[in-house]
Amino acid sequence: MDREMKIFTTLMSVLALNSTSLTNEVGPMNESLWGRKVDFMQYKCKYWQLAHSIALPTLREFSVCVDLQRVISTPQWTVFMYSHPSRPDMEIGLKGSNDSLSIRLFGKTWTSKFKFQLNVWYPVCVTWSAFELTPHLYVNGTAVVVNFTGSELQTLTDYQIAANGYLTLGVSHFIHNGEVHEVSGTDFQGSLTLFRMWSEKLPVSPDKHCVDGDMVRWNTVDWITHDCAPVPDDRLQCVWSLYVVEMDVIITRWDSQETIRYQAKDLVRKWARGVLPDDMYIHTVLVYTLVSPNTAEEKAAWGQEGEVLTARPTINHFKCSVYLNVIPKADVSWIQHQVTLLLQRPYWTDKVLLTPVKNSIHVNPVESLPMLTIEPPHEDTTSALSTTPAFTESSTASVIVTESPAVTIPALSPSTEGPVSESFFRVDLTVSLTGSTVNAEQEINAWITETLSKKKMSVLNFQFLGKAFDSNPSGNRSLGARQSPPATETSHTSRFQVQATTSYSIDQTIDQIRNALEVPYTNGSITLDAEPEGILVSHINPGQCQREQHQSRWGLFVWPKTRAVHTASYPCEGDSSRTAKRKCLLATNHKAHWAVPDLQQCPVVVATIPDLDDIEVTTENAKDVLDMIDSLLSNHRDLNDKELVTIVNKLGTVVHISPVTPALGKVIVEILSDILETDSNFQPVTNNILQITESIGDRLSSFPGESVSLVAPGLAISAVNVNPDQFHNLTFGVSPSNAGQGPEVYINKDPFACMVAFISLPPSLQESFPSGHGVQPRVQFQFFGTPALFEDGRRDKILNTFVVSASVTNATGPIQNLKQPVEVTLLHLQDKPPENDVLCVFWNFNKKNNHGGLGSWDPTGCSLNNTSHHHTTCLCDHLTHFGVLLDLSRTPVDKTNERILTIISYVGCGVSSVFLGVTVLTYTAFEKLRRDYPSKILLNLALALEGLNLVFLLNSWLSSFGFPVLCMAVAVTMHYFLLASFTWMGLEAVNMYFALVKVFNVYVPSYILKFCALGWGIPLIICGLVLVVRREAYGTAPYSSSLEPSDDMFCWVQDDVTFYVSVVGYIFLVLLCNSAVFLVVLVQLRHMRLNRPAGTCSDLRKDLRGVASLTFLLGLTWVVALFAWGPVKVPLLYTFSILNSLQGFFLFVFYCLMKENVRKQWRVHLCFGRFRLQDYSEWSQTATVPARTKPSQTRKFPSVKSVRSNKSSTTESTSASSDSSQREVSIKRPNLGLICLNGLALPRAQAAHKSTHLPQEQGYDVSPWLAKLAPPSTEK
Repeated sequence: MDREMKIFTTLMSVLALNSTSLTNEVGPMNESLWGRKVDFMQYKCKYWQLAHSIALPTLREFSVCVDLQRVISTPQWTVFMYSHPSRPDMEIGLKGSNDSLSIRLFGKTWTSKFKFQLNVWYPVCVTWSAFELTPHLYVNGTAVVVNFTGSELQTLTDYQIAANGYLTLGVSHFIHNGEVHEVSGTDFQGSLTLFRMWSEKLPVSPDKHCVDGDMVRWNTVDWITHDCAPVPDDRLQCVWSLYVVEMDVIITRWDSQETIRYQAKDLVRKWARGVLPDDMYIHTVLVYTLVSPNTAEEKAAWGQEGEVLTARPTINHFKCSVYLNVIPKADVSWIQHQVTLLLQRPYWTDKVLLTPVKNSIHVNPVESLPMLTIEPPHEDTTSALSTTPAFTESSTASVIVTESPAVTIPALSPSTEGPVSESFFRVDLTVSLTGSTVNAEQEINAWITETLSKKKMSVLNFQFLGKAFDSNPSGNRSLGARQSPPATETSHTSRFQVQATTSYSIDQTIDQIRNALEVPYTNGSITLDAEPEGILVSHINPGQCQREQHQSRWGLFVWPKTRAVHTASYPCEGDSSRTAKRKCLLATNHKAHWAVPDLQQCPVVVATIPDLDDIEVTTENAKDVLDMIDSLLSNHRDLNDKELVTIVNKLGTVVHISPVTPALGKVIVEILSDILETDSNFQPVTNNILQITESIGDRLSSFPGESVSLVAPGLAISAVNVNPDQFHNLTFGVSPSNAGQGPEVYINKDPFACMVAFISLPPSLQESFPSGHGVQPRVQFQFFGTPALFEDGRRDKILNTFVVSASVTNATGPIQNLKQPVEVTLLHLQDKPPENDVLCVFWNFNKKNNHGGLGSWDPTGCSLNNTSHHHTTCLCDHLTHFGVLLDLSRTPVDKTNERILTIISYVGCGVSSVFLGVTVLTYTAFEKLRRDYPSKILLNLALALEGLNLVFLLNSWLSSFGFPVLCMAVAVTMHYFLLASFTWMGLEAVNMYFALVKVFNVYVPSYILKFCALGWGIPLIICGLVLVVRREAYGTAPYSSSLEPSDDMFCWVQDDVTFYVSVVGYIFLVLLCNSAVFLVVLVQLRHMRLNRPAGTCSDLRKDLRGVASLTFLLGLTWVVALFAWGPVKVPLLYTFSILNSLQGFFLFVFYCLMKENVRKQWRVHLCFGRFRLQDYSEWSQTATVPARTKPSQTRKFPSVKSVRSNKSSTTESTSASSDSSQREVSIKRPNLGLICLNGLALPRAQAAHKSTHLPQEQGYDVSPWLAKLAPPSTEK
């Protein structure tokens, strides 16, 4: 018993000796900081510093994450800073100012607009790669836009993070004499936790927040706290499921056999499975030899007891990594505590002892588990031992020593057969090449491929990095000696990946690769030799190609998760008997990614553009839809309306549901450019295309620097993030495209001769920038190189420039009425002839065009600054799409004449309204004046003209309210009264035709009633049809005879087709009929004059007065507009405006003021004293004709009320009462009836007679200028 106790005591002393030895090597007690924070609000808590034992290597990429909580807001504060004594600029830093955060990198600064609130925890990550222009900032796992604050940003490709620098948390610092000194005023007032750093740029997402770093971890051993102890915080929980346990173990056995690491791996797995709970699944165990076994101290200890033990134990030290998957996942700090506590206990088997070194246990969360074959959770590992008896677990916690005089331990050997797994390795190789070769890259690649293929390994992604150095070992030989040419030795570096499918472990495979490459290789005259230190082999975990849904013209494919360098298959949608294939490749960044799928076996499903309607656009397939559109457009030179609408709708959907990165935006811009180069009708989709380009600029994200430009041959978009406090001016210029690569875009460059478009934004634009917190003001510019996109159906004007636009994202409101104008200079596509004018316009999305849709050019708010043969400069008070129209149809009216003509129109209409009102009141109040048909027709005409003039005068005022419904009602009303006026003018001509030409056989029942139905009904029908067929034809436009800018908006017919059909065509038809009737009247007058003696000058004046009255009555003055062309346009426009605006006044003059019976009625009823005229008795007289005795032979006609002619001093009556006007009479002899200006009478027709008498003899009123032409009557 005493012997056993001695053995036990000796064993314990050896274990204690080894534990103490290892403890001294690993340092003091290692504690995790997960669940704890550094609170810089503590007393004397200034900063933390990275431990001297943690030395950062040279980095060309990195990722840094930290959680921060601000308690007090300060002007300047620092989260962390990394610097190197040899470089004055800050290498890496995360600094703040008030509530915003900025990134410092190599002395350059990128700021963000994200606002950090007080007392709120924010996970913040910064990533950078030398292959990218700018770093990236993430807050709460979401990318935040950062803007470079310098003047010009150069590429960072040549930059790298210097090694062995100094890193501090919570304060900025400077280095002096190798010591860190804090910078006052930069301390962080709050708490930090979970600071971690990785040696590569990692994707950042909220679901990977709990992963520990690979260079700097959140662990006390990595930090110098400077008496600022970490503070536990139960709220700082991070739930995770994947962990790696790194620790040192001691395995003791009692024979001369050594415990190799493959046996140790089985023991560690068995021990871990026994002590860890069932919810912690062991995924992989990796074991490495730590130190040489049996140190001198151990041998001395055992030598003292040599007389006791016949077998001295063998002690081996190992470092092992155990990968765990915790299901369900739990808080990291709790897992660390539980696992560390459970792994404190030693592990006993039959005569074998495994002891963990307690202070070496580290439990860290990891992003993923190694891609190794996962063994079953309860697999018996004893089969891995070459001999029996195997290790068995002891049921007691004591050391069991056999009674035999010697302890016999079976020898352990590695497993030669096991599960085959696939692994990947990165190899950096420096090889010496002796001899001369034409292609060193080819020789080295062939050697590596041949050498490793013998080991059943594949070489992937071979990269020849170039020549390292040259050497000439024979360079010191005498030049005079005749010797053979010296052998040349060069050193070359290369990098490649190795795929190994083997049953060996990771370490064994690494040894195989190294051993294979260490063997010199000779091929003819060259020799390749790699020194051991020039062979760097590391295991890599490429992961898997993730499940991906791929939409293409060949159908929808759902590619499953696939391991790297493997191929996935999927049945074709169009033919399930065929198969599509896609390979998962291993990229040079050591990550798996999908290759382009092989779809050659699949039939096309989306064969035409309309087939795209069946494809639903999602965030996942947005890029695929763009690829399909691009493929379909390659075979189309023109698109019909349906195809064009389909493509534009799909592009709009992609823009609105998918994040618009510069790469995605570039693809969309190129597709739009391809569409604009086709021979298509863009008018139906112009507004849609403009809205898509606007959305691209608004939604662009994750672009480096302050601006980004997307350029294609026919289109360019530039987005500029601006600083509101530093905004003074911003310009955008475009020069012609080069070899189909698209136009050159210039931001804030002075204009030069080659520019085709230039726009300058004024400082006052700053007032429209968004003012919300965290909202980045952005100005975007657009250039369109296809004028055909802006076709609005106008034929008299053409777009003679390219189109350029500017807008502000998230503006506070519509950008209009700017204090300082926007200056736009555009190059003419065709030189401007001197006789043609130009017009500065913008594209109005809501204006009706001549095609019946929305979108047309509008000059409102734009004015011409200057123009030449080649350029035009415009000034506009708003932002939109700008262009210059060339007027091809007319000689323009200058602004002075335009203003005078406008004044004449308003004044004339006002005067006419007053006198038309007097005319209407006169004929309405005095019943005796409107007993005949001509007077009633005149009254209706006056009412129509009065309505037209009043609506015209009120139009601009009513349109200023901006109500579309009100404007439409005004336009319809004005249209109606204009048509009604011309309709009644036409009815005047019809009445004249009946009276003058159709003398016989004319009987019209309800004559005036039918005239009223026509006069007021026809315009109503026309306006109603316009409202039904094309309601949008009515709208608002500037009041002007041209398209020159005008402050007075006018509600009128805006659609050209509707205008020419319902207005110009109708008026032309009426004027044509009236002109014909007018000519007939003149011919009849000519015949009458031939039968009468020559008249006096007074008669001539009366003739001219009659012709003039008929001209105004029939509206023939409107014919002047047909001749307003060329050099006589301005004089005729003045004539047209004066005559037609005063038409109502002239009607008053001829039909009231110059009509004697009207004047006498005024004197009878309105005058007093000596001016009053007594009621004239002759008004009661009537002219009757005896009726025939045989009614059957009598032709009946409606009796027509007429007014006697103007004579020198008498007023003769036409009827005694209203009853007399209704009687039917027979007239023995036909009389020539004529409508005249004093009273237009429709005659009664009777049987033919040889003689012709004037109607005056039958009681009809005729004009004196016609009466004198009639032959004398023979009847008494």
